[in-house]
Amino acid sequence: MFYFLFENYLHIFNFLNIFQYITFRSLMGGAFSFIFILTIGKSFIQFLLKIKSKENINKYLDNEHKLKKGTPNMGGVLISFSVMISIILFGNLDNFKILILIFSFLGFFISGFIDDYYKIKNGKGFNIKTKLVIQLLISITVIYFIQKFTGPFQYLDSLFNIEYITLPFTKEIFNIGILYYFLMILIILGSANAVNFTDGLDGLASGNLIISFTTLALLSYVAGNFLYSSYLYIPFISDVGEISVFISCLVGALLGFLWFNSNPAQIFMGDAGSIPLGGTLGIIAILIKQEFLLIIIGGVFVIEAFSVILQILSFRLFKKRIFLIAPIHHHFERLGIAESKIVIRFWIIGVLFSLIAIATIKIR
Repeated sequence: MFYFLFENYLHIFNFLNIFQYITFRSLMGGAFSFIFILTIGKSFIQFLLKIKSKENINKYLDNEHKLKKGTPNMGGVLISFSVMISIILFGNLDNFKILILIFSFLGFFISGFIDDYYKIKNGKGFNIKTKLVIQLLISITVIYFIQKFTGPFQYLDSLFNIEYITLPFTKEIFNIGILYYFLMILIILGSANAVNFTDGLDGLASGNLIISFTTLALLSYVAGNFLYSSYLYIPFISDVGEISVFISCLVGALLGFLWFNSNPAQIFMGDAGSIPLGGTLGIIAILIKQEFLLIIIGGVFVIEAFSVILQILSFRLFKKRIFLIAPIHHHFERLGIAESKIVIRFWIIGVLFSLIAIATIKIR
């Protein structure tokens, strides 16, 4: 809204000039979404308690988790509402990449919300196959929009189409052809579900999302600036800098959510939060052409997802478990490590992964 006012009413109100700057709108969007959640968070939690929107705890978890039964779920509704209001106020809605992110975020949010609703109403949500089919349909639709409405990107003074990728630690660029579209599906689905797996301890997913999104915000801003991107050998993509405004709104909302989600949590994000946030993480990496760097940036989520995959494969093939329980954060709980200590250590690991990801850019 403010960017629209800047474009159309600057000749009347000179102070609107400040809204042309991505940095200013990013800061304002993040601050607004943070304050918004702090303001209504407590009332929203009371509302969820009133309608009995409560978390069902996995029967295989320890007794300490059983004490969390009754904690309100569907905090993703609060996050999503805050993000949408913030991006409408401070984003440039003429930017098609922002529209793609809004569409994909809302699509994954609706699927997660319905799943959470059924969990509350019936005690269980969608089965795994149904979840994956819904997520696949959303992902294919998003990929279609990306392919059709986003143009080529510039790298090393040349233009390349969407099927070209860059890799960490190297300046080389590679054309993987039609395989790129399968890669996009893998990134989006993998990211969405990896974050969902990670959302098992108070503040674990939200804290690591803040770290990963902050890193992507920096990369988005650089990728949208020709001078910075050329110097650092990052693909230059027209209008992609605006994505940093969207990410700032997400980070502000997550910081506000973490205020209530930190141990002991007063609210959980549920699938209505973890699925759209995870999916958006992957889509942003695709839009800024940092698909493989996301593996490092989201290293904690990758570890969590692989712990689940390895546990399933090991049990089905050899009838043995690698971990006491998966995902891996619950394994450390079974070893007797306090929940808050596990969360903080995973945050530290997340920061280290992000620093490594940023360092790879300079190493190229």
